[in-house]
Amino acid sequence: MARYGFSPPTRVFEAVGSGACLITDNWEGIDLFLEPDREVLVADGGEGVAAHLERLTASDAHMIASRARKRILAHHTYAHRALQVHRLLEGSSQQRGATE
Repeated sequence: MARYGFSPPTRVFEAVGSGACLITDNWEGIDLFLEPDREVLVADGGEGVAAHLERLTASDAHMIASRARKRILAHHTYAHRALQVHRLLEGSSQQRGATE
């Protein structure tokens, strides 16, 4: 993924998958995995983190964490990636068989 402009850090998925309310930096492509302000809080630097922490209630943090965990477990686990790789490789072998 880094070749295409971004590479999400694994620790983002691990933190969210464990139920944490995540505040992260603004990296390209985050919206492909989590919806900012609904499933993840995005901050530009320490001041942005401080601003989120000043506004964040325990209830809001729990809701954000819950929505994020649900999405990650539904779409972004190692099992999902393994299935994607399997399907890609199956497609490659089927295409090769058709052209040989």
